[in-house]
Amino acid sequence: MVEHKKLKKGSLNEFIIRPNPSLAWKTIKKIYVVLTIVILFVAGLLTYINAYLALPFYGLEFGLLSYALYKTCYQSTFVQILRFSNRKIEIENIQGKKKNVMEFNRDWSKFRLIKGYFNQSTHIAIRSHGKDTQIAHFISEEERLILYKKIQCL
Repeated sequence: MVEHKKLKKGSLNEFIIRPNPSLAWKTIKKIYVVLTIVILFVAGLLTYINAYLALPFYGLEFGLLSYALYKTCYQSTFVQILRFSNRKIEIENIQGKKKNVMEFNRDWSKFRLIKGYFNQSTHIAIRSHGKDTQIAHFISEEERLILYKKIQCL
C-alpha cells in the first residue's frame, strides 16, 4: 500500500509504503482465542480419558500457533517512508521500534527499475556513489510500477 503526501513545506514530497497485511490484529486475536479454546478442550478430554502422552503435543501445537500469529503481526508493522526535498532524499525504514534512516544527495542519486529474469519480480533501487539500496520490495508488482512512475515525475 503506497500513500503519497505533498507537504506544505517547500517542495517536500513523502511516500509512505506499507505491506498489505494478510490479517488484521483483531482477526488474529479472535483466531487465537478460538483455537486456544479448542486446544484446551481437546487436552481436557484427553486428560479425562487418561491419555497423558498426547498433552505435550498439544502444548507444542499451541506454541507453534502463538509463534506463527506473532510473526504475522510483526511483519505487518514494517513501514518505509521516502521523503524528497530540494537537496536530499531520505529513506526511513521502521520495523516495530527499530528505525533506520538513510540519506542521499538528490543531485547524485538515481532511481532504477531493475527487471527480474524469468519469473522474478522487478524492484526499485536508488543508486548513489556506487551504493544500491532496494526500496518497496514488499509491495505488489503493480504498486511498485505505479510508485516508480510517480517517483520519476518528481
